Amino acid sequence: MSESVVSSQDGKNSSFRIETETIFPIPENIRRGNAWSLATVWLGANQTILTFMTGMIYTQLCNLSVGWAILAIMLGNVVGGIFMALHAAQGPHLGIPQMQQTRGQFGVYGSLLVILIVIFMYIGFASTLFAISRDQSTTFFGPLSGSPAIYASAFMVWVLCTVGHALLERFIVAFSYIAGIVFVLIGAIYVMSPFGVLKVPFFVTPSAHDFLMAISVGVLWQVAYAPYVSDYSRYLPVRTGEKEAFYGCLSGSTIGAALPMIVGAYVAGTLSGENYYESLKHVSSILPAVIYIVFFASTIVSAAMQIYCATLSSLTLLHTFAPAWKPSKKARTVVAALLVSVSALLTMSLSGDALNNVSNFLLLLLAVLSPWTAINLVDYYLIRHGHYDIPSLYRNDGGIYGFVNGSAVSCYVLGIVVQVPFVSNSLYTGVIANQLGGIDISWILGIVVPGVLYWILARRKKQWELQAATSRV
Repeated sequence: MSESVVSSQDGKNSSFRIETETIFPIPENIRRGNAWSLATVWLGANQTILTFMTGMIYTQLCNLSVGWAILAIMLGNVVGGIFMALHAAQGPHLGIPQMQQTRGQFGVYGSLLVILIVIFMYIGFASTLFAISRDQSTTFFGPLSGSPAIYASAFMVWVLCTVGHALLERFIVAFSYIAGIVFVLIGAIYVMSPFGVLKVPFFVTPSAHDFLMAISVGVLWQVAYAPYVSDYSRYLPVRTGEKEAFYGCLSGSTIGAALPMIVGAYVAGTLSGENYYESLKHVSSILPAVIYIVFFASTIVSAAMQIYCATLSSLTLLHTFAPAWKPSKKARTVVAALLVSVSALLTMSLSGDALNNVSNFLLLLLAVLSPWTAINLVDYYLIRHGHYDIPSLYRNDGGIYGFVNGSAVSCYVLGIVVQVPFVSNSLYTGVIANQLGGIDISWILGIVVPGVLYWILARRKKQWELQAATSRV
């Protein structure tokens, strides 16, 4: 009896069942969960200190009043969440990681650029999260605690990735309830306490530039999940359906991100928002320690998600050059250890200023995800209607998808290039963005242009193939 069958019979529901499928299709007999379980995963995935700090951007950097910040948070997360959740809906149907499925649009070698970019993005985010863990520990225990905090975080992330999907999912779900209560508690304390007085009135009309920039923050937050969202939904039973997976993921991720972002925006919008630990000491001497523990745990949750998916993407990359090799759980363990080590070492070499530069660079890097999102969704929903030849996605010649899909690669590159004049951030402001008063609408162009163009080219190619097949008959 095979290992996967034994696992499915003896412990398929165990949190400590070590995942054996890695990048290969998930058999129906070991799938589990439903739309609600998917929603709770994304509720927990977003209940992090990084989400809280992102919320602070709305009132500190985007200069929004709290009322307008809440509106921007909801709009941005819903818009970005729709694109993100459409990827999640692919998981139950195909049962494979997102980057493996990307071969169906770009070809076996054409997909390598996207895979490399997302791996780099995962490592960058994990390094940022480890740095936050270091800084939080330094605040509580002094400068000498920084490195041990990184070691502890990295080790726990590696353990979660070694066991795999089952333990990681349950850890996230359990954490979601605790973190949600803590964020509500922080918000309630600030609303009712004297140090929670707002710097500006609740509703002060912002400039168009500031409001659109704030909306983009939420959109980019959700789109950043798109390359790996189906890595978590692929374990859902086929009967779950695309519609249920879509709404489960959309509701969980939107609400999960909006709660800590709104609390963060409110805290940053108060007179004492820049030093919330000191403020909370006035309520209870124990409360800051509780907040620290939850924030520390949240970095582990989020970093583990990054490293887990970076591991799957790395195995997909390696499998491209060794198609006869079947990555095992041992391979996932080794690759996860390497990626965690790289992320931790990168964190140790970064200062505060360097981290700010990395964050700005990651915002630019996210611009390369918009074209991929458009091409992937158009191909899945409008061209192939969810019908993919799974064996071809694992062949060294790409099977029916070939080595390189020139149309997809060309649209992808064009989707990046067309954004350049519209980009506006602290690292670079494009010509057109400058004329628009610094308003960044690059992500809109990055979705619409490659999506429409790819739809036209793919439909034309499909018609040619149909005509050729008809003429041969």
